[in-house]
Amino acid sequence: MNVNIQNQEESQFCRRRKKKMLSGSSISTYSSNHRVDKEVLCDCELPTRIRTSKTKDNPGKKFRVCPNPLKPGKKCKFWEWIDEELENMKPFAEDTLSDVANYLIQVLEDVESVREEVKQLKVMVCVLLLLIIVKVMFWG
Repeated sequence: MNVNIQNQEESQFCRRRKKKMLSGSSISTYSSNHRVDKEVLCDCELPTRIRTSKTKDNPGKKFRVCPNPLKPGKKCKFWEWIDEELENMKPFAEDTLSDVANYLIQVLEDVESVREEVKQLKVMVCVLLLLIIVKVMFWG
């Protein structure tokens, strides 16, 4: 059974999160406070930059931003905090999701197989009933 799970339209949030690996590493550094996150894309489909807050309210907290937020002609206002605890759990969550998806595909294939078997059994029952009717009518 061919299951196509990817037919659903992606939301803007999902597109942001869509992985697009541009090289072997997901994060590269071009200066001390401006890392590029190649896994998370902004609203204009560019790899986001990771920066560190220097404010009194959020000292040292990391966040993602669009690489062109203030360039003329660019309207992308992408910005989000990075929850490092959740980020560290991401590989486990991705593996678990993959396992669940594979299990679901197997279950759907099993269901399709059982449906085929039920169809065959219905045909066999009909043939047997027909044979019984013929026997009763002609050989009584």
